[in-house]
Amino acid sequence: MVCLRKYYKLPANSILESVIALCIIAVCLYVAVMVYATVFTPKTAPRFYNSRNKVAEMYYMAQVNPDSITQMQKENTTIKQEWINTNLQQVNLEYKDSSGVVIKSNFFVQNANQ
Repeated sequence: MVCLRKYYKLPANSILESVIALCIIAVCLYVAVMVYATVFTPKTAPRFYNSRNKVAEMYYMAQVNPDSITQMQKENTTIKQEWINTNLQQVNLEYKDSSGVVIKSNFFVQNANQ
């Protein structure tokens, strides 16, 4: 037994330092995974921005020519138009892209005749 103590003597400080170092590494790894998961969400994907730009294009086309928006309706686009009063129209756009992201936009178009 005396021989074992002589050859396998491990100071307690090195074990404690190893445990603290492992805890610090685990916390840093956790923070890195959380940042990675936050940055790479479906709302930061290029498809999301492309879909949002298509909805913005429909909005501007409705501002320029309100009749052109009905021609842009396709199978992945839902357009609901509702007249609020005689010269104000509410348009609800819903665009669904191939990844399943749905972008909804509500805007108002004023009648240009008045």
